[in-house]
Amino acid sequence: MADTDAVQVLADADIDQVMAGLDRIVEAAPSYGKLFARWERQPWSSEQFDFSLDAEQWADPDLIGREQKDFFQWSCSSFFLGEERVTTELLPFAIAAPSHEARAFLATQISDEAKHMVFFDRFYREVFGVDALTLSENVEAQRPKMKPEYGQLFDEILHDCAETVRKDPGDFDALVRGITVYMIVIEGTLALTGARFMLRTMKENGWLPGFQQGFTAVNRDESRHVGFGVKFLADAIKADPRHAKTIQDTLEETLPVGTLALAPPYADDPFDFVTPFGYGSQEIFEYAMRSLSKKLAAMGMEPVGQAAA
Repeated sequence: MADTDAVQVLADADIDQVMAGLDRIVEAAPSYGKLFARWERQPWSSEQFDFSLDAEQWADPDLIGREQKDFFQWSCSSFFLGEERVTTELLPFAIAAPSHEARAFLATQISDEAKHMVFFDRFYREVFGVDALTLSENVEAQRPKMKPEYGQLFDEILHDCAETVRKDPGDFDALVRGITVYMIVIEGTLALTGARFMLRTMKENGWLPGFQQGFTAVNRDESRHVGFGVKFLADAIKADPRHAKTIQDTLEETLPVGTLALAPPYADDPFDFVTPFGYGSQEIFEYAMRSLSKKLAAMGMEPVGQAAA
């Protein structure tokens, strides 16, 4: 996706173009400087999206079914809370980055994640009608909606990675583990997959156009973040092949937890369910594993599709 097409991609809310752009970033392995330049060329504001039609559609009892609304709200809560968690945990990674170029890019990512959190806060207020007094209050209200595995992924595994790096910024092995959890598992495999299916459903039905545009912008940012993670880990493996084992072990630890965390709460079997939007677990998992395999190939590693089973 050329930068000249960036505005049109957001206007069209074309998530498949964003995902195709991510594939090109992963394959090209651009420098940290070029990833920083992409950030400069792809600005957006959390205030630029018009949610007036979204609010009208959400208030229409005949447009979106009750089960569909419940699933959509739960999905949004997963993303909203996730954006808060990664915003909070990213600073130690930036401090520990081994070069000024990498540190400069990670500084842009902290800004991105905070903006994503504010975007969801605004959407909740203007469309869902939430009247929380503060952003913090709005975020905290989402925690009880998440399954225990969600807390395990974000508040235990990711937090442990961030704390280890915070205590010893020179622990490069810990940084490799943290980048794998953050950019490859949480962003690159779980979040982008869930977002892709959500946005395709919204577009196919003509629902929530303001959300479509804003969430497409969110995921274009995520594609840059994942591109950084893939390049960082590929470089780490080239410098010392033993890091491939750390990445492999981290994937095997976190992918099963992530799969359980992001299965809808109504699913009796988290590996076999159908969403109210018509797509099901098999389609989701197959897409996620194909996406992960592309990233691993770019790092010089073998696919680990069995890790999510």
